[in-house]
Formats: sequence, C-alpha cells, structure tokens
Amino acid sequence: MATHPAIIVPALKGPLTIQHVPTWKPAHREIQVRVEWVPSAPLDVWQVDAGLMVQFPQTLGDTAAGTVVAVGPDVKRLQIGDQVFGMFFQNKTQKGQQVYVTAPETLFGKVPQTIPLSAAATIPTNFCTAFFALFEKLKIELPWPRPENFTPSDKDVPLLIWGAASSVGQSAVQILQHWGYTNVIATSSPKHHARIKAYGAAHVFDYRDPNVTASILELLASQGHSEIIRVFDSVASKYGSLIPISKIATQPGSAVAAVLPVVISTSAEKDGLKLSPDVSAEAPWASGVEIHPIVVYNYEENQFLRDHLQAEIMPTLLAQGAIEPNKQQIVEGETLLDRARKALDIMRSGTVSGERLVWQVWTEEEFPEFK
Repeated sequence: MATHPAIIVPALKGPLTIQHVPTWKPAHREIQVRVEWVPSAPLDVWQVDAGLMVQFPQTLGDTAAGTVVAVGPDVKRLQIGDQVFGMFFQNKTQKGQQVYVTAPETLFGKVPQTIPLSAAATIPTNFCTAFFALFEKLKIELPWPRPENFTPSDKDVPLLIWGAASSVGQSAVQILQHWGYTNVIATSSPKHHARIKAYGAAHVFDYRDPNVTASILELLASQGHSEIIRVFDSVASKYGSLIPISKIATQPGSAVAAVLPVVISTSAEKDGLKLSPDVSAEAPWASGVEIHPIVVYNYEENQFLRDHLQAEIMPTLLAQGAIEPNKQQIVEGETLLDRARKALDIMRSGTVSGERLVWQVWTEEEFPEFK
C-alpha cells in the first residue's frame, strides 16, 4: 500500500515524530485531499499532554485546507483539483497533520476563489462548533437557506457569548448577526472589543473585570430581561467562565451551552493541565437551568447538519462575506516536523489570543513526490 508522511505523537507527553502511514483510497462518497494548511488548536495540547480522546500512537489535527486529488464512487459536488476546507473526525485515520486525508465528501466545503487556503483553514472547527451550539443546543432560529428579509421572531432576546474573541466565539457572533439577532452580549479582552462589535455584538464586557457579572445583570435588568437567558460559553474555563455564568443564568428555563472539556487549569499554570468532562459538576448551577455540553463531532446526529453544515452552509456564508476567517499567525519552519513542534509549543504557552496558528503540511519543496 502507498504511504505518506504524518505527524505522530507516540505516547502521552511524548515528542512529536514523523512516520509514514497508509494512504487510503477513497471509497463510496469519499474524497482524498492533499493537506496543505492546518490550524493548531488547544485540542492538540490536550491530546498530547492529557491523552484526551486518543489512542497512542496518534496523528493530530481534525481540520485542514487543501486540494482534492482523488474521488470515490458517487461523489457529486467535488472534483479533482478543487480547493476544499473541512473538519473530519469519523475514524483515527481522518487527521489533519498528514500529507493526505481520506474522508466523506460531506465533511468538506469548496473554498471560495478569493480566500487563501491558509485563511480557510481557520474556519471549519470554529464555525461548526458555534453553529451546532446555537442551532441544536440553544434552539436559536437559524433557518437554512435563510429566507430573504428574514427577521427572527425573538431578534431582541439577550444572547450571551462568553469568550467572543475566541475563534469559536467570533463565529458565533457573526452567525447571529447574519440571521438578524440584535441583542448579542459578549465578553472579551478590551483589545478585541472593537472587532467583536463590528461582528455584531450590541454590548461587550471585559471578562476580567471583577464586576463583570454585576454589569451584565444590570444591563439585563435595564432591558427588562431579568429572567431567562441563553448563553454560549465558547471557552469553558471553570473559573474564567462557568462560575461567572452560573451567577447570571439563574432562572429556570435559562440554557447554557459550553464546549468540552472544561479547563480547570492550563499547561502554562503552576498546577499544570487539568481538564474535566462534566460541565454540570464544575459550577453551582441553579435548579431548572439547562446545561448542554458541546462535543462538535456529534453534529452529524442531526441529519440536516450532517448533509448541509460543512458542505453548504459554511462555504456559502464565507463566499457571501457573512463570516470571515480568523486572523492568522503563520508558524514557519524548515521541515514539517519543525513547524508542528513550534506550533504545539506556542499553543502550550497560552499566548495565542484573537487569532489562530496556521502552518503548512505539504509543500512542493519538501515533498515533491506528492505533487
């Protein structure tokens, strides 16, 4: 069987290595993509340093942008030569940090011609997580295709996005603006406030302000919304987001959706990396408040999202300018392994804010045999 290079972590906290792995031919409704750009994510650190959702040895990454090089039977939308972006996750071989990935066509969208692959790579995981949380868990009205002149029946309802400058949070705010929601309340560092307001947030608070919960409650009371609220926690930090949110979403019928895992402490803190799989257990939630943990890979359980989210909704909104790629910090290195190791170390440092690390996997100079 043909093989190709892949980034492998051999064991818990082990050093990244390069190994050759099998190149799987596309089967029914699958495509094979040459991976050209990938984003780094906190998940990379959690998998290497905490063994989250891995079986070692493990290839890293669930998102990429690249070029279709082969198609299987009954592939309908995409063809060889198309530039695509997507999040893929159905089995252990579908990982981003390798020269080729083979996965179902529905897990990829076509990249608009005006968008560089390096920018497109920042979108899929963030967009899918945000849309899944808002649409499926918080039951926010996001009809697709969006009807012309659509106005939500509850467009003025308060919707709190905690961590709006995170990659996922930015997607959530832009999605809500596109569908016409006018009372988006957000938290972020002050340096990101102008951008979050430009994306559609009506109010932005500094999440580090010791009075942030009181300020948000005061705003809600002034609007006459002192009861039910819907909250999307895009960072799921026990002390940085969940506990403050638990003081805001207190009325029965309120709903909180939070991404997993819950971060108790990071690699950069003195206690080291500590994670929790249980949103409900990590904050003193009031009785009657709905808590929804978010594992984005579960979106395929909704047949509509399975068929349309990445294949249609994501690339259409990008082409229309309704969503935009995250700012990118490009990680350079002479070799694939250099780039992967540098990116992982930067993610561990906890210094990434308001942007995404992106780096090249396949380059013609390093791997001409896979052109």
